[in-house]
Amino acid sequence: MKKLLTLLLALSMCCTAFVSCGEDTDNSSNSGSQGSQTAEEDTLEPLTEITLPISEEPMSFTQWRVWSSDYMTNYGETAAIQKLEEMTNIHVDYTCVPSTAGTEKYGLMLASGDFPDMIYDGGTTPYPGGEEAGIDDGVLRDLTHYVEYYMPNYRNLIATNEDVRQVVVTDEGNNVGAYMIRTRVDGANHEVVIENEPCWAGMAIRQDWLDELNMEIPTTIDELHDVLVGFKDNFGGTMDLYSDGTLGYDCILSAYGVTSDFYMENGKVAYGPTTDAYKEYVTLMRDWYAEGLINPDFITNTGWYLTSDNTNYANDVIGVGIYLHGFLGSYLYDTGATANEDFYLSPMVAPVLNEGDPVVTTYQALIALQPVYATTSVTDEEMPYLAQWIDYHYTYDWDVMCSYGLEGDSYTVDENSEWYYVFTDKVTHPETPGMTTTSALAFVAPSFDIGYMDWRSTWQNFELSGNDWSQKGYETWGQQTDAIMLPAGASFTAEESQEYDDIFLDIDTYVQEMTVSFIMGTRDIDAEWDTFVNTINGMNIDRCIELKQTSVDRYTGKEWKLADLIVESGDDATSSSEVSESSESSESSEAMESSESSSESSAE
Repeated sequence: MKKLLTLLLALSMCCTAFVSCGEDTDNSSNSGSQGSQTAEEDTLEPLTEITLPISEEPMSFTQWRVWSSDYMTNYGETAAIQKLEEMTNIHVDYTCVPSTAGTEKYGLMLASGDFPDMIYDGGTTPYPGGEEAGIDDGVLRDLTHYVEYYMPNYRNLIATNEDVRQVVVTDEGNNVGAYMIRTRVDGANHEVVIENEPCWAGMAIRQDWLDELNMEIPTTIDELHDVLVGFKDNFGGTMDLYSDGTLGYDCILSAYGVTSDFYMENGKVAYGPTTDAYKEYVTLMRDWYAEGLINPDFITNTGWYLTSDNTNYANDVIGVGIYLHGFLGSYLYDTGATANEDFYLSPMVAPVLNEGDPVVTTYQALIALQPVYATTSVTDEEMPYLAQWIDYHYTYDWDVMCSYGLEGDSYTVDENSEWYYVFTDKVTHPETPGMTTTSALAFVAPSFDIGYMDWRSTWQNFELSGNDWSQKGYETWGQQTDAIMLPAGASFTAEESQEYDDIFLDIDTYVQEMTVSFIMGTRDIDAEWDTFVNTINGMNIDRCIELKQTSVDRYTGKEWKLADLIVESGDDATSSSEVSESSESSESSEAMESSESSSESSAE
């Protein structure tokens, strides 16, 4: 069926291209006729806007993604996704795999050679060796040509925003993935503001215990020590650590100006565990562990954040750890995890050595992340349509749909509200027993997808449900900087990655084992420190540093192949995008209104 559709598309596009040779190209406002010009490269003009529907005839693509839900069986059931199909005339069949099986299923899919049309990188399944390797392997498509000619919104975004461009462009200057971009929807002015989400995770502390002890939230290492002594003596509570002996995002360790991994020092890559500063940190943790201030079971804590915190906080095992913004405050009491009605968690900044020192952690939010990739399963004839479908995700209308759902269903417009788009009770007070507001929002808005996504939508979701601590988390952790971090987008080539792994995996294992042994006192840090450092050096850590430096230099020095499209910065920097989106918005609204009845039947 797909081969037949491809043939029909090819014939249609060839015919359209032939006709257009004898017509004024200004009359070809239909996106299908614009997309057809791939047959005549010398007459192809870049699109300036996306018109709807993208295809006159229904089209279908496939997408593979890591996704699961307790309330939906498929990602395509989301109301905004269904509305998108009606507006664009493009259907997407989603193959969804749970995160627990994501890596395995991803590897099997690649090995099979039977690729979907799109692969969505949800942050757990990056292509082995990087995006350019995917092109070299014949799996991923290079989108650079399509960004130039068929993706005006994405093209203008990259041209006018250096932070975005630095992330989404490969070291070779190409566009391979189409990324999710964090934004803030300015409803009053009908604009998309490119805005990164502040730090959404960090240290959290039992505020009710502090109140009972008449103590303040600690800001220095010494103050934290005194608080932990009070927690231990009065409540039996401790501080948690990861299984590698560090706290999430290297909080505490970062007070010494280093990390448990690679970091930047005076513009150069350095390795933390071989420094005297790391020894000071490990010595401190050894002393605190000996005093009973550290959770004795910390070596069982694995994962990207302390997943045991729900239980450990609720059961009074820990009083200080790492947590997420939405789970602060009275969340654990509100959800029945604890019967203590006074239970309250406050966010705290990472402590420093001396009052007034800059607060540094290794948290680094990305303004562009989790790309979707087009694969070689998409034919050349289909690619212009898929490119335009992807590009529609970088419009104001999609930002609203992706972040808030559909008007009159999951949100209403309130021009006097700071939010402008305000969630309805369908989201803030779901009728399904046990359903969280986050799950309710997922029914109507994908929230995390390619294109624009207003990070504040989940924040509003929490606040309208009576949660005022989410904003406190943002404000508190937002005081921290990531000044010592390597650029998150710096990456290796396939060859560099293999060499690095061959060396560093053994080093990393050795460092974690020794760090834990030092903290627990099974090894003497003072007597064995020099041996520890010399062993790491003997394992060729200098080569790892060199490889990291090469990746950083390449990342900071890369140039976009479409750099000639860069617009002068200033008030007019985004004017072309705004004109395109403004024009598109009226057409999108008409399309949405005309398809309202079919939307209801489709949703049912």
